[in-house]
Amino acid sequence: MAFYTADGGGTAGSYPACLKGYALSRKVYKELTPPSEGDTAADAERLVSALSADFPGAYLPYFVLKRDYPAFRKENWRVTATLVFTGKDWQIVSVEPGDTTASHYGLAVDMGSTTVVMSLMDLNTGNILAEEGCFNKQIAYGEDILTRIFHTQSGEAARAQLQKATADTFSELLDRLERASGVRTSRCPVMVIGGNTTMIHFLLGIDAFGVFMSPFAPVVNGPGFIPGRELSLPFDGLVYCIPSAANYLGGDIISGVLASGMREREEISLYIDIGTNGEMVIGSSDFLVAGAGAAGPALEGGISRYGMRAEDGAVDSVRIEGEDLKTTTIGGVPAKGICGSGIVELLAQLLLNGWMDMRGSLFPERSPRITEKDGQSAVVYAWGSESADGEDRYFTQADILSFLDTKAAASTMVSCLLAETGLSAEDVSRIYMAGSFGKYLDLESAITIGLYPDVPRDRFVCIGNGSLKGACALLADRRLLERLPGIITDMHYLQFGSFPDFVTMMQASKFFPHTNLEAYPTVRAELKRRGLLL
Repeated sequence: MAFYTADGGGTAGSYPACLKGYALSRKVYKELTPPSEGDTAADAERLVSALSADFPGAYLPYFVLKRDYPAFRKENWRVTATLVFTGKDWQIVSVEPGDTTASHYGLAVDMGSTTVVMSLMDLNTGNILAEEGCFNKQIAYGEDILTRIFHTQSGEAARAQLQKATADTFSELLDRLERASGVRTSRCPVMVIGGNTTMIHFLLGIDAFGVFMSPFAPVVNGPGFIPGRELSLPFDGLVYCIPSAANYLGGDIISGVLASGMREREEISLYIDIGTNGEMVIGSSDFLVAGAGAAGPALEGGISRYGMRAEDGAVDSVRIEGEDLKTTTIGGVPAKGICGSGIVELLAQLLLNGWMDMRGSLFPERSPRITEKDGQSAVVYAWGSESADGEDRYFTQADILSFLDTKAAASTMVSCLLAETGLSAEDVSRIYMAGSFGKYLDLESAITIGLYPDVPRDRFVCIGNGSLKGACALLADRRLLERLPGIITDMHYLQFGSFPDFVTMMQASKFFPHTNLEAYPTVRAELKRRGLLL
């Protein structure tokens, strides 16, 4: 089943299921028989009766009736009813006077701890009309999730602060989408959200401490369909949060698995989403094994003094030519710092050109670019004359070793999944690279430093924002609701920290690309070709 037709990066494209009438929401125009002395049925019952043949079990809740009942008589009982499928029945979410079926839109959201992205879809065509992203306003209460959770432990007022910050983030995105598209986003009938377990708890305004406290049982995994106004959102429709499977295995990853289609294929696939946390799933139509763990802030540039997110001025690519080093920046402006994709290319180039050994140690004698900064060796990727403020931009020996920890964590997670399933990297037919990091990453560089397995390159698929794509796919095709319980029930959750030999495997991964070079044949061959290996 084709869930969408889009490029490998974002969500731009179309979701053809809408054209076949499978959207999660439907708009139906009805010319109702007006009441008369012989027919005194109430307006609400008159509408439900007219819909019953095509929408059995359809119902009109009080909050919609109270808001929209004038519509029945405004156009002489000619109305458009908008319904949302809630898994078992159809809920009427709006009643409008006249025929408004040409205007039918829905919203999909990736609710990340750092960034929230929202897409607006035309539910008549399946086309994405606009997409906006912004920083999560929860950051005001802590850069990391755990700090935010501890903040909420001071009481209900603190939990309300996190909920309001979340609602304010959504409000900003709804406003941006409305300005970009001209669509009145507050009147969209449905919003589908992919987010990790803690983010959903914050959105719901409930205590998330159980997510991080033994025995690690969340308050809720699947809250179902909730009126947006109950969540303090300026949104009249229903909100559906894709269910999570475990405390660290949230709806964002379930959404990504849904978008990839790996559950429907007999071949073995590996889904990798590496950010501050690393979430991974391996499996096929026969099984699914998943795990999650902390990868650290390195891939968002957080380990370095001049590390930064992928914004204008961030160094995003690096090439070494002779004794010199050349870079590009996002936006083509002077360098402010370096983002995750730039760090990966920098380290790969240092290794391949012999400026750094496999342990991550720099060789100052190899280039004038390697000098002393902050009392240690450092590679200068932008001299003051090339930077935004006239100061050198550099990556230190300590930064390299910190990144090595992140790289080791990511590659060890993959090794654990393979070992748990009795598979080798060669058995994996597809590797889905998810997240913004996977979207912009240079694949060869990532394999060179051991972040991804060394397998044929045509097996890698850049899925982009898997969480958002899964939310869009579900928005376009309500049949996918039936698949979610099976994915969640059949998914075996692997605790990486308790995996046998986990510590030993981590230590073995703290080399570029790995202590076992046989597992990286193309990297080994390239190092030999360059005279860096015997």
